[in-house]
Amino acid sequence: MAQILACPVPSNLNPLSPNGFKFNIEKLGEVEYFCQEVNIPGITIGDPVLANPFRAIPLPGDHLTYDTLNIKFLIDANMENYIAIHNWIVALGFPEDYDQYIDYINTNQFGVLSELAKSYSDATLQILSGANTPVKTLNFRDLVPRSIGSLTFQSTNQDVLYLVGDATFSFSYYTFA
Repeated sequence: MAQILACPVPSNLNPLSPNGFKFNIEKLGEVEYFCQEVNIPGITIGDPVLANPFRAIPLPGDHLTYDTLNIKFLIDANMENYIAIHNWIVALGFPEDYDQYIDYINTNQFGVLSELAKSYSDATLQILSGANTPVKTLNFRDLVPRSIGSLTFQSTNQDVLYLVGDATFSFSYYTFA
């Protein structure tokens, strides 16, 4: 007679709530208190195959691809958080002259050593329990902005709908702590 193996019972049967989190980008302290939504990006490993005359045999991949990190945040009354992301993107693209990047680097660095590292920032996502204590921490390395969404002002709204900005970032990798 075959023996049936019992599955272990998980140590925590409570589901994770999506409401409790704190998100911080080192270079963008203006965003932390206004962040409304953030995703944990998906990760994909390459899908190489070994071809032979009969069928393709899947092999373990060796290159990771991360989805983008997307955030939504309330725009503060002085637009400081939106402008901070905007200025970072503009400095990296220097649309008018090269001094835009130099000026940005000289005014927004906090002890960064290498020239290349000055374009990047690290970020932290803390996932909180129902009691607002950290459950897990994700550390994003080498974050760089890719886009910031447009803002639409309307004078026809009956209620005050506060402006929400969205930004997209690329990064090297993230780890759980």
